[in-house]
Amino acid sequence: MKKKLDGELLLQVLQRISVPTFVIDREHIVIHWNKALENLTGYQASEMIGTVDHWKAFYPMQKPLLADLVVDNVRENAIAGYYDGKYRKSSLSEGAYEVEDFFSGLGNNGRWLFFTATPIPGADGVMLGAVQTLQDVTERKIVEDELRVSEKRYRELSITDSLTKLYNSRHFFRQLRQEIERAKRYEEALSLILLDIDNFKGYNDTYGHLEGDRVLAVLADVIRETLRSADSAYRYGGEEFTVILPETEGENALLVAERLRKCFEDTVLSPLPRSEVHMTVSVGVTQYVPGEEDSVFIKRADSAMYTAKTSGKNRVFQIR
Repeated sequence: MKKKLDGELLLQVLQRISVPTFVIDREHIVIHWNKALENLTGYQASEMIGTVDHWKAFYPMQKPLLADLVVDNVRENAIAGYYDGKYRKSSLSEGAYEVEDFFSGLGNNGRWLFFTATPIPGADGVMLGAVQTLQDVTERKIVEDELRVSEKRYRELSITDSLTKLYNSRHFFRQLRQEIERAKRYEEALSLILLDIDNFKGYNDTYGHLEGDRVLAVLADVIRETLRSADSAYRYGGEEFTVILPETEGENALLVAERLRKCFEDTVLSPLPRSEVHMTVSVGVTQYVPGEEDSVFIKRADSAMYTAKTSGKNRVFQIR
């Protein structure tokens, strides 16, 4: 009689706890499906108890739940096959596992669930079944995702020039050091382009700072359209821009620089209605010399740009 009362009491506890819970026996038959799980999945206990259809509450096609894998005492690599990178052993019980996963079929837009499956051993050590508890962690995941997006946005803003949307000079120095270290480690070529808008002050004085800012933004667009995916561009300061070209010999960098110069020269600017103005850039190109300091590398690119400027502007000059 006491054993029967204990069993009834256990069922009442399982039924009334607020944590969605189901229990399966060693044959994977559902023997308990509580009210909280009914509310979470929309499936009633009367539909599930006595069946092996508990997968229907979570998946569009038949697939073992974590409790099924625990009942079968499968190897850990088999669990990884279903929940790769999402599972871990539970510290609550021997043979128990925890998983956090997304279920697209739950609710209107799917739900994130954190669930634990724990084996139920008999007195003789034989597996009697498994109990699986589930927690809806969707709201937490939404907050975490929003926080990640916000942090990513903050990082992007901290390294981006607000006018041109290119990287800023602070990020340039940090990135250049990393590229130099990579070039050293793998014995790869590395080139640098430095360019300056010709007669920018005169344009600013004639058409105003707003139009001057527009020229900077237009040049940034030209640079973006000219470069390869591996290259990176920066607003170096004022009307100066720089481009890092990994794995690029000086001669190839020269071709990139010339293409960039020509594209900007061909771009039509309209600072006044029905007006057409063309601006140009002076460009310096150089290749990294193994062992030199980054400051020496930058100074050589700057010298090349200065030579292009003093040699008549609207041209590319390379210092090897």
